[in-house]
Amino acid sequence: MEQDTLSIFQKIAPDIMGTIKERYLLLRHISDAEPVGRRTLAGLSGLSERVVRSHVDVLRRSGLVRFTTMGISMEPEGKALMPDLLECFLRLNNLDDMQRQIRQALGLKNVYIVPGDSDTDKTACEELGRKGALLLNDLLGSVSIVAISGGSTMAEIARMLPESNAGATILPARGSMGNHVEFQANYIAAAVAAKTHSSYRMIHLPEGVSESALRLMFESDAQARENVAMTSQAQVVVFGIGRADKMAKQRGMTDHQRQTLETLGARGESLGCYCSLDGRILYGSNNIGISLKDIKHHPHVIAVAGGASKAEAIVAVMRTCRTGILVTDEGAAEKMMKMI
Repeated sequence: MEQDTLSIFQKIAPDIMGTIKERYLLLRHISDAEPVGRRTLAGLSGLSERVVRSHVDVLRRSGLVRFTTMGISMEPEGKALMPDLLECFLRLNNLDDMQRQIRQALGLKNVYIVPGDSDTDKTACEELGRKGALLLNDLLGSVSIVAISGGSTMAEIARMLPESNAGATILPARGSMGNHVEFQANYIAAAVAAKTHSSYRMIHLPEGVSESALRLMFESDAQARENVAMTSQAQVVVFGIGRADKMAKQRGMTDHQRQTLETLGARGESLGCYCSLDGRILYGSNNIGISLKDIKHHPHVIAVAGGASKAEAIVAVMRTCRTGILVTDEGAAEKMMKMI
């Protein structure tokens, strides 16, 4: 009945729906950046300063925000209202139905879609991280081993994760890759451990080296062998998803190797596996740790990725995965709907 009412309101008063959307997004920005000035809010939201002033005046009179000498901040009532506002916002944007259809089409436990397109919207990137962090936080305390992959989205999850006393063991899902230390799985695992007052282990094995070199390093490092063995026992695995072409280049594959993957139809990559749109693993990079091949052995699986440019990659990886939870954004979801 509630959804029907919202649908009716959308038809007879679309201008009101636009106002609600703008005020929700302003509250989201205020919550993220408080205290924040009106000019900064205008820049973050893309709204004019006049429109921002009008909206925040209403929000202040409603007791949701307050004005201070430092800028605009959230009132306790506004903070408490944010989860309900997000739920309402999702309904207003017709995301509920997309969540259901994508979940059924990909055979997943659940799908969560946050507003926006993280290709172009920084707030959508933050919402992806926030939702992933909340899902992980809900599991902490009831599990003992968590594995997390690398990437900018995983780093955002670590940043958004609330402090707790989980006391778990946090592990990198796989070895290190790339030149950005802050995006490497080892670094992110340590950040999650710090936020949750947990211990952490590291896997100091580089991604993408030859099989013989990897075997030699692995056999000579007892600590690495112990930590890798522990990843197979992880009750929670959190990972991101990349485009196959970009990840192949990032991993330093030769032009011939990249062309071969393209010819085979590789569209998505995750946990070292390159996947086709129909959910086949076409190639697995040499590395130690968790792979999509055995992801079903882990009780709780959370994939987080967004942006319209990653829609094909997400479909490819999640058709391979066929388990767990997907957190994505509106931009990716809309493109995925056309594909599935």
